[in-house]
Amino acid sequence: MSGAALQVSEPFDHAVIVCNDLDAAVARWQALGFTLTPRGFHTLGSQNHCIMLARDYLELLHVTAPSPSRQYYWDAQQRGDGCAAMSCKSRDAFATADRLRAAGFQPSDPIEFSRPVRLDDGSEHPATFRVTALDNAPGARYFVCEHRTPELLWRPEWTAHANGATAIAATYLVVEAGEVARTANAYATLTGGAMTHVSGEMAMLDIAGASFVVTAPQALADAADVPGLHATAGYAAIRLMTDDLERARTHWRANGVRPEDVSATVSVIPGEHANGVTLVFEQR
Repeated sequence: MSGAALQVSEPFDHAVIVCNDLDAAVARWQALGFTLTPRGFHTLGSQNHCIMLARDYLELLHVTAPSPSRQYYWDAQQRGDGCAAMSCKSRDAFATADRLRAAGFQPSDPIEFSRPVRLDDGSEHPATFRVTALDNAPGARYFVCEHRTPELLWRPEWTAHANGATAIAATYLVVEAGEVARTANAYATLTGGAMTHVSGEMAMLDIAGASFVVTAPQALADAADVPGLHATAGYAAIRLMTDDLERARTHWRANGVRPEDVSATVSVIPGEHANGVTLVFEQR
């Protein structure tokens, strides 16, 4: 399928990182300099903490028991921590589901769910979402998220981080070398992103200012410009923009975190310190 056939504007929304031990994950990500939202309890039976950035976010997710709507994440969690899925924003999950079906995909019917959000003033409100997903999308799960109450998530007290993180700059999806072109073309259609680079082992899409990179295992280090970076399959790395890398490095040192400083403007947190996903911080 060709992404040029059907362009839409659905920017990057968030990446889902499954965590077997959510309490330990909270301590780990706070040590990395992130502000976490209070624990959320979904009506679907999962729990989370979110790391809200200016336009997108990271979700630390824990599934307490298998269920039809959480089965994919339950299975991923049983295999170990890591980035299990990515999503784009949708203004209308039902319309997006129709668009994807017309393009030849088979997304789930949109489901609506919520979780209570407690604000600093003590009040509690239901944050509500609609989601349509493709569990069998190339490489890993893909879904779109319609935020019914975005004002309950993007709040000043949750978007300021000690490491200066401001936005997701890129995600890196690793697939077999022979699947790079097919996977990238599929995501161009799924997201409406424009293909900006294609080679035999790597392809890059621009999704409303964030890069979505599909790469073969042997090309990951070059694609991310991180020497020695490797992974076999799935979402291997997330690149984050920071407005103050030196402040991030100071915070990490104070909290016993030892990043790999690749250059004056890039530091890397290995996956074993971030629940299975490598974090690349870049000063911008």
